[in-house]
Amino acid sequence: MQLLRAAGQLKNVSVKVVDYNHKISFINQLNTTSKADIFIGMHGAGLTHLLFLPPWAAVFELYNCDDVACYSDLARLKGVKYFTWNPEKVHLISADSEGRHPGNGEKHKKFANYNFDIPEFTRILKEMITYVRRNPEFQHSRRILKRHLRSKQKEL
Repeated sequence: MQLLRAAGQLKNVSVKVVDYNHKISFINQLNTTSKADIFIGMHGAGLTHLLFLPPWAAVFELYNCDDVACYSDLARLKGVKYFTWNPEKVHLISADSEGRHPGNGEKHKKFANYNFDIPEFTRILKEMITYVRRNPEFQHSRRILKRHLRSKQKEL
C-alpha cells in the first residue's frame, strides 16, 4: 500500500491496481494492459502482460528475484522500456520473512513479502513518467485523442 500511496501523490498521475486472476477474462486483462502507460509488478507470470502494452510504455519490475534477464529481455523484445532497481540500490529492498514455495515449502525469494524504499521507488517512477511523456508515440497518441474528443464535443 505504501507504493500505491506514493504513486497516487504524484501530480497528473492516475493509478489503477489490477489483480490478473481467473475472475477477469483474458480479453479484459488485455484491454486493461493495452491502455497502461506504466506497468509495475513483481517478478512473476503477471509481468508477461507487458507484451500487450502500447509501444511507448514502460515496465517496472519491482524485484527480479535474482532472475535478472527474464523480463528485461521480454521488454526489449516487445520494444518497451524496462526499469528496475539499480544493482547498487538493491539493499533498499527487504523481505519481511523468508519466502517459501506454497506447493513444496522450499525456500524461494519469489514468495516473500517485500518492503521497498519509497523515495527510491518514487524517483524511478518519476523517471518512467518522464520517459513516457517524452516518447514521440505517446505524444502522437495524445494528439489523436484530443482531436477525437474535440470532434465529439462539436457533435454535442
